[in-house]
Amino acid sequence: MFKYSCLFLILGTLLFSCVKDTDFDQADAITPSQEVEVNFIFFTLEIDDFQINPLTEGSLTVTDTTEIRFLDDDFAVDNIVAAEFLFRVTNTFPVGLDANFTFLSEENEPFYTINFPIQISENGDPVLTEFTQLVTGEDIELLTQNDKVVVNITIQTGNQSLEGVLNLQSKTTYFLEFSDL
Repeated sequence: MFKYSCLFLILGTLLFSCVKDTDFDQADAITPSQEVEVNFIFFTLEIDDFQINPLTEGSLTVTDTTEIRFLDDDFAVDNIVAAEFLFRVTNTFPVGLDANFTFLSEENEPFYTINFPIQISENGDPVLTEFTQLVTGEDIELLTQNDKVVVNITIQTGNQSLEGVLNLQSKTTYFLEFSDL
């Protein structure tokens, strides 16, 4: 008899308990998201790495091009909704420097740029500059049209006997949203 009483109690609880209505049609509205962090560009420069800039009198420049082929792929164009670039630059040069990152398409058309000044080291001690740029909206559409980035680091002097070291580290966090699953 005890068996039947327990079974009746469990069955009654299941039949008469409150259950929240579930709308399974909402499953199509679920949009999974993901954050992906990748190293972007990093290097260490000394004065010997800089060349006289023919376009700007009285300055020295380092130029480097890095391919980022995945950025203009269909997957990236369809799913990247934002990107955050973080730059950390340690400088011991006693003069001003500027960083310029120009993103270029396959046809070498510039679609997006990131510029920032690098802090001066007054006494030769390392000085840290941190710069963050968040790319969203229409700018993310411009960013994902590119497959390479040209980096220019410019020292505001023509003095090639200057002493110092510049160390740049950067990473990018891509914010993805998968809507076509």
